[in-house]
Amino acid sequence: MGKTENGKTLATDVEEPQNGKHVATDAVEPQSGNATSAVAESEEEPLVGPGPAPRSRPKRPLQFEHAYLDALPSAQMYEKSYMHRDVVTHVAVSSAEFVVTGSVDGHLKFWKKKAIGIEFAKHFRSHLGPIEGLAVSVDGLLCCTISNDHSVKIYDVVNYDMMVMIRTRFVPGAVDWVYKQGDVKARLAISDRNSSFVHIFDARAGTNEPIISREIHLGPVKVMRYNPVFDTVISADQQGIIEYWSPATLEFPEDGVKFRVKSDTSLFEFLKCKTTVSSIEVSPDGKQFSITSPDRRIRVFWFSTGKLRRVYDESLEVAQDLQRSDVPLYQLEAIDFGRRMAVEKEIEKTESAPQPNAVFDESSNFLIYATLLGIKVVNLHTNKVARILGKVENNDRFLRIALYQGDRSSKKVRKIPAAAANVNESKEPLTDPTLICCAFKKHRIYLFRENQRSLKMQLREEIYSMKSLLPMNSWLHQILANQSQHLFLTM
Repeated sequence: MGKTENGKTLATDVEEPQNGKHVATDAVEPQSGNATSAVAESEEEPLVGPGPAPRSRPKRPLQFEHAYLDALPSAQMYEKSYMHRDVVTHVAVSSAEFVVTGSVDGHLKFWKKKAIGIEFAKHFRSHLGPIEGLAVSVDGLLCCTISNDHSVKIYDVVNYDMMVMIRTRFVPGAVDWVYKQGDVKARLAISDRNSSFVHIFDARAGTNEPIISREIHLGPVKVMRYNPVFDTVISADQQGIIEYWSPATLEFPEDGVKFRVKSDTSLFEFLKCKTTVSSIEVSPDGKQFSITSPDRRIRVFWFSTGKLRRVYDESLEVAQDLQRSDVPLYQLEAIDFGRRMAVEKEIEKTESAPQPNAVFDESSNFLIYATLLGIKVVNLHTNKVARILGKVENNDRFLRIALYQGDRSSKKVRKIPAAAANVNESKEPLTDPTLICCAFKKHRIYLFRENQRSLKMQLREEIYSMKSLLPMNSWLHQILANQSQHLFLTM
């Protein structure tokens, strides 16, 4: 499972291979004759055994792949970083053009997304202890944090204000918003860290009493993630058992799921592998979800069937095999590789380290996750690594990431053929694809954007258009010409 094919693929297709057909032959009775004729007849007997395996058809390339990749960050190095007072453990992106970050000292920061980059907006001291859970609603308007102080803080993202503080009788374990855009009640699901109960609160009701409570798992719920497309919550307990349930009834959903018994699915995968669930992320189309686990494998499931689609092995043994291979994309200098391996072993011993996750792009065709080598962008259709971000950043081990690709609530629809041709027909600023990351034992958040070369090309085009409006002999025209020449030499 761990080996790669030509060094380009880190995934294994989990579909069962088709076996070759067995050749059926009748037993041949021995006939009278000399030994020579018997040997001749035995040589003419058909071979018994499996036939050759059928040739697998080559997969078709993903249509508009370049357009999808153009809508993703492509920089080899992070462009900017912003400070927190302590180690950053949570990052999230709001569809209302905001970025929310939380640190281990209980501080919460709001950042406003600009046309290019982000800017600081508001700072809160959310909890006295560490922020242990951060969730942003589907519509991007509400945000909440939990900690071990029996409190849940709910914030109005757009107005930078704390709306409600809920005092719970239990220690919160996991949290997520479980309502769709337009719902009357802003339902918030909170699990009990010390029991198997899940409680649903109405954030706008202003009460500390839950709407409904129920035991869903046999043990405490560790991770929850809401799928707004099918109005279903995917949760996992401390033993790695996964459950589907409706946020309205806290029972198994009636629609959108094609199985009734979990034995028909791959949801017992973590119990079989004796591992647990670290994080769950749902694709924008709701058809897939990804799960990371402490065994360093990233698993992608089909939501409707619960079947495994992909398994990506990012264990240290696989990293060592890739380092010994002859593929330059996955190779590092020996000293650099040894340093990164030491950091990986330190991460395994640190319980307070941010839980790594694997996020989907807006097309649901690419999976993005952080590894020892850098941040990988994997094409789920062709099962190959499309690009690696931050490979040269040997001092930062990125763990948790959040992807911004524009305002999903906007009514503008991206035209794929126009994007494929790199045509900006409306002459408006293109969406600024940004990857926001937090790293191991770092007080900063890191921003990956477009490739620096493409940004310089855009700047040169702007300078050229400005030069055309100025007289040839003007001093400003000469300054712009020198700037354009400098950009050309540094590209």
